Amino acid sequence: MGWIGFVVGLVRLGRPVNMVMGALALFLGFSVISGEPPLLIPVDQVLPLFLAGLLIAYSIMAVNDIVDVEADRVNAPWRPIASGLVPVSLAWRAAVVAILLGLGLTLYIEPHVLTPIVVLWFLGLAHFYNLGGKRYLVLGNLIVAFLTAFPLLYGMVLASHYMEGSWGWGDYVRSTIFWSMIFLSVLGREVSKGIVDVEGDRVVGVRTIANTYGARIAAFTALTLYTLAVLLSLAPVALGVVNVVPYLAIILPVDLLALLEGLSLTSNPTRERALVHKRRVLLLMLVAMIGLYMGSARS
Repeated sequence: MGWIGFVVGLVRLGRPVNMVMGALALFLGFSVISGEPPLLIPVDQVLPLFLAGLLIAYSIMAVNDIVDVEADRVNAPWRPIASGLVPVSLAWRAAVVAILLGLGLTLYIEPHVLTPIVVLWFLGLAHFYNLGGKRYLVLGNLIVAFLTAFPLLYGMVLASHYMEGSWGWGDYVRSTIFWSMIFLSVLGREVSKGIVDVEGDRVVGVRTIANTYGARIAAFTALTLYTLAVLLSLAPVALGVVNVVPYLAIILPVDLLALLEGLSLTSNPTRERALVHKRRVLLLMLVAMIGLYMGSARS
């Protein structure tokens, strides 16, 4: 494959889809929380914010693949390091460069003092997960769910900064509910992913619900978390803090499909079914985010 394959391997190391999703989630978080479009963020801040998000996400994914190489040789042998396409030493250098560039960009992003501090904290928690936190039962799942939902929290900071507090209690309530929905959904997906990674996790000493209590218990736990997220998704309608019609038009079908996915997994909690499940749930989460955005727009 030559140098082209080498470059492709380096790009894949950061899991491009995850990188872009993470960077865009920050802007979506601004809109979901404030009820205003992310265009309210000044143009000179958008590019540094987006690039910093990409680079920080790249560094986290790269370190994750470095640390997980033994497990990936069992669970995901196609990944760049596990397949031998990218040497570990080069992966470390790429991760360090990405961290330094990402942190450098945060110095130019408003709020100037808070942004690099928040990013350092975020990186610290992510790498605690990568370097040991994932080994503890459920703790690793909780960390991933929190980090995935975190852009909405920082979206609140950006909204407060750029809009100067021109939003009320309904925005706070909506943001809290939406954050909780995302947290519970991601937590459910992380628990179900343990079914896919049972063998590899055992090799490296990672404890999950699936390899500790069994795949069926993991599947029922995931279904319970999805159910809680679905029930919570109805609260903004009852409280009158969303635009009901566009919100329900997207969220109700997603809720139904998420519950069906969870039920299907409990009836057949095999590795193959869980692999399909995690991909479908990720797609449902992406669609749900559109529903959150549509429901948040100020009338």
